[in-house]
Amino acid sequence: MLELLGDMIDRTARNHLAERLRHLAVGLMTNYRFESLERRSKDAVIFDVEERLAWPAYDDMHQHKLTGPHALSCGQRRDFARAILFLKTDLEYEWTHKQGVRGFINSTFRLRPLRQIPPIKVEGGDIRVWPFFRKLDYTDALKTRVYLCGAQP
Repeated sequence: MLELLGDMIDRTARNHLAERLRHLAVGLMTNYRFESLERRSKDAVIFDVEERLAWPAYDDMHQHKLTGPHALSCGQRRDFARAILFLKTDLEYEWTHKQGVRGFINSTFRLRPLRQIPPIKVEGGDIRVWPFFRKLDYTDALKTRVYLCGAQP
């Protein structure tokens, strides 16, 4: 794990989540399998990406893949790709959100019926590039081609 300015970047958890998101997004993994491979981490981006991006993308009442009628929209695919790109960086996750009692219970015990996602505080960040905080960080990360080595822009 990398320690940056007192905040934690959990490289193992980020890589694991990036692979799970890729497999979920393209229909190689069911939603139940995605959840069964969930890991706990002190890296806040892990929880936020799972709760704000992945979980709302599927129906957790029955098992399915994100194909056919459950396929991601074009916008959702872009959001998944941006989150995967962020997870492959060593950037600190800078977004904060109101925790409150319900948020504390949900994040501590991962109780699905109570799960309500606390809103992100948009103070200084660009929500259009979430989970990146700044557009510049996002555009810089796009240059790294984490999965598309040798691909032409």
